Amino acid sequence: MDAQPIERELTEDEYEEILNKICGEVYVCGLTFDSGAVLRKLDPIAFRCSQADYESELESEEWKCGCCGVVYDDEDDAEECCRKEEIE
Repeated sequence: MDAQPIERELTEDEYEEILNKICGEVYVCGLTFDSGAVLRKLDPIAFRCSQADYESELESEEWKCGCCGVVYDDEDDAEECCRKEEIE
């Protein structure tokens, strides 16, 4: 059976925190700001586009059996789920 990855979607707050960790702080006129907050406020379209790109690169942590829809933590387990029934 074909195992299907379950895509994880981040909230905007989660992605903002990720940007803060990756990019650090930015300095403007002697003031310090979180980079994620700056991008989110100044260019929300770029923020959402970069969030979508980031999410598409995330590895799936859960897998669904393509036949019955049972969710597994491991792709191999999801692949094997309904194969046992096919063999019998």
